[in-house]
Amino acid sequence: MSRISMVPSGLSPNGGIRYSSARSRRFLAGQETMTTIVGGQSTLHGALRAAERRWLCHLDEVLCARRLSPDQWTMLCNLSSDSGVTMSELASRAQLAPSSATRHADYLAERGLIFRVAAEDDRRRILIGLSALGVELVAAVRAEEARAEQELRERIGARRYGELLRVLELISAAERP
Repeated sequence: MSRISMVPSGLSPNGGIRYSSARSRRFLAGQETMTTIVGGQSTLHGALRAAERRWLCHLDEVLCARRLSPDQWTMLCNLSSDSGVTMSELASRAQLAPSSATRHADYLAERGLIFRVAAEDDRRRILIGLSALGVELVAAVRAEEARAEQELRERIGARRYGELLRVLELISAAERP
């Protein structure tokens, strides 16, 4: 049976889920590990969520210092300064609901990180792209991300790191049953 690291949770008196902030902070700091087993088996969902949370801890400080959420960072990573994309295309690329993508784009535009322009072929269509300030911010965060990836590669070894990337690509490309 495999161990899966999960953010600790419990039930509130009214039956709703609550998170212990002190225990969650210890988990996120790598000081505590919880095991989640469903039906006697470790779950892929639990393992992937735990890995995602652990990985985001590496970037959390970098993103927080730049007043960005992981979703906003994902949107910025899916933009270019050369050409714009529609909001629906950006939402799809970032795997966000269109309303969430719009809310995040408004915030990023207010900060001057993205631009919005009317498409030349159809002035009613609005295209979104990275501003010069957005390009600088993405480069700085990507440098930190590369450093964290290098640390992971050194910790688990180049072969395992390559295998991890291949397996994650297979999972993300797999068709839904």
